[in-house]
Amino acid sequence: MEIIQLCGVGLLSAVICLILRKFSSEAAFLVSAASAVIIFGMIVSMLTPTVNAVKELSEQAGIDLQLVGVLLKALAVCYITALCSSIAKDAGENSAAVKLEIGGRAAIAAISLPVFVNLAELVTGLI
Repeated sequence: MEIIQLCGVGLLSAVICLILRKFSSEAAFLVSAASAVIIFGMIVSMLTPTVNAVKELSEQAGIDLQLVGVLLKALAVCYITALCSSIAKDAGENSAAVKLEIGGRAAIAAISLPVFVNLAELVTGLI
């Protein structure tokens, strides 16, 4: 079960960070950041079959793969932004965390632009 491994890595990381924080907060932060990247990698490998299934279902349903691609990219941006923001917060850099979140929102807006262009073309074609 992958979730047990995921939780094991998270709990082990938390315990190591608690112990290290007494001696060196910088080392504890590095362990925390490294574990976040490892956990994120584990999550990506867990989601790969789901992404493939969504692509296959969208092909069968006749949904444009470009739209599915936009959705998957937006989800990836959300996850990556949340991870980086959380790491920045752990480092005590709340200001950087907020800027990362704003950057993530801007990236999602940019990724979603083709969908809005298609919608605008559809609406103007109906008028």
